[in-house]
Amino acid sequence: MSKIKPVVAVLSLASILLAACSGGDAKPASTATPGTGASASPSQSRTPITLEIDRWYPSAVELPAPEKDPIKLQAKKDLGIDLKFTVTNGKSDDWRAKLGTRVSSNDLPDLIYFFNMKDYRTAASQEYIIPLNDLLNTKNLPSNMKWVTNDMLSSMTDENGKYYGIPVRPSPSVLGYFIRKDWLDALNLKMPETVEDFAAVATAFATQDPDKNGKKDTYGFTATGCMTCQDYWGLIGPFMGFTSPDEFMTEGDTKIKGGFTSPELRAYLQYMNKLMKDGALDPDIATNDANRKTQKIEQGQAGIFMMTGDYPRTQLENLKKLFPKAELAYVPALKGPAGVVSAAPKSTVVNAIGITVKAAKDPEKVKRILEFANWMYGGIGEELMLFGEEGVSHKKANGKVSEIIPGKQSDYLNVYSMNGGLSTRFGEPDILKLKYSDPKELDVVKAMIASEGKTTSVYSLGAKERPELINDLKKYREEMMAKFIYNAAPLDDAGWNEYVKQHNEKYKGNEVRTVMMDDLKKAGVLK
Repeated sequence: MSKIKPVVAVLSLASILLAACSGGDAKPASTATPGTGASASPSQSRTPITLEIDRWYPSAVELPAPEKDPIKLQAKKDLGIDLKFTVTNGKSDDWRAKLGTRVSSNDLPDLIYFFNMKDYRTAASQEYIIPLNDLLNTKNLPSNMKWVTNDMLSSMTDENGKYYGIPVRPSPSVLGYFIRKDWLDALNLKMPETVEDFAAVATAFATQDPDKNGKKDTYGFTATGCMTCQDYWGLIGPFMGFTSPDEFMTEGDTKIKGGFTSPELRAYLQYMNKLMKDGALDPDIATNDANRKTQKIEQGQAGIFMMTGDYPRTQLENLKKLFPKAELAYVPALKGPAGVVSAAPKSTVVNAIGITVKAAKDPEKVKRILEFANWMYGGIGEELMLFGEEGVSHKKANGKVSEIIPGKQSDYLNVYSMNGGLSTRFGEPDILKLKYSDPKELDVVKAMIASEGKTTSVYSLGAKERPELINDLKKYREEMMAKFIYNAAPLDDAGWNEYVKQHNEKYKGNEVRTVMMDDLKKAGVLK
């Protein structure tokens, strides 16, 4: 992918920021908690501008018709902005390929929503998003974004101290495994507590006909294709001590642990390799996307799966249409060689919104982008993005949101969640009770949040993931994780040593680690 050099030399960004931070014509009447009914001032006679936002979302969601879309209508009224969402569903690599084509053909959107720091850093290094140091810092934040900290911005910087994105407010970690409780009961099995228990239960689900239909049509565990991502964290953690194969540090410690060549990762891969050999894993885990994973859960094929960001209410409802006696239960953190380690990592900044060089050519557009960011975090803008339209997605009492109306009519809010969505407010008991009116669901989500770990990736502590060094290495890592699990590459000493050699030499793993250590020393994390 070719680089696109920024065509903007600061753009008199200070003056833009001054206007945007003051709220301009779109300053909210209130920055109170969403649900208070606060509304923003009208856009008056401002010339409408189009703001295209490009993002990935794992599953297909039906968006409201533009003429009935409450968020788009309000943004146009308050800010003079016509919001245009360009969404790629399915595998995230499909989105990366499409974005790469847009970059190469100089057909950029105005904003890009980055759902992880790796893609964000790639965009920054290829310079099709602009640095924001002069535009956005903790001394001149928009009025509703005072939650942004220097630590957040520091975690987003490159080796030159520049950051290229508007951080998205972090959420408490809400993720964990769910299991078919009715299958456990049918096979007289107990809830797994250790990785050995998990293996035994998953194998039984795949081999002992837990739905009693006389067919071999069930899997112990299903997941999506990224074999180092969230779906696997609950199993990686008990072996590694951290939710990812990346290097990490524990609170109060100065020792770096983990990594893609660590013996702990090898032990995890040997474990997963045996699960595959025993038939416990969905054989399609390397190729599943989120839609296919969900289908398998709802069609009664999968016994255990990872749920991210929510309670699996919709999955259970659809499952019960085919299997009325189906039950799902939350699986507490499993115990493994590294101890009891949750799937939920410590909350860090992982999402960011990048302003492209295309948008930066227009100072008025940049100004309104900042107004839009401020709008998303206060008053009617935040209320709409979190709760949707009154009477359709929620009900009010005494001017406050009093009830969330369940249903697919609100699914689009997750696609529009440029402010991180409702989960960013899960630290507030009133918000949790609104979201989860069922006491059972509420208790489970509280347990998921409470299980959040105390370990942090070195990339959140000051290490900079330079795409020019690591992109080929990442592809190699992912390819080899799949090969090891599918028994397409040997995990004996000779096979593992060859992988480590290729990782460190051909794919520059040693060089990546040296640069990473230097970054951590500069950040004061290491002496």
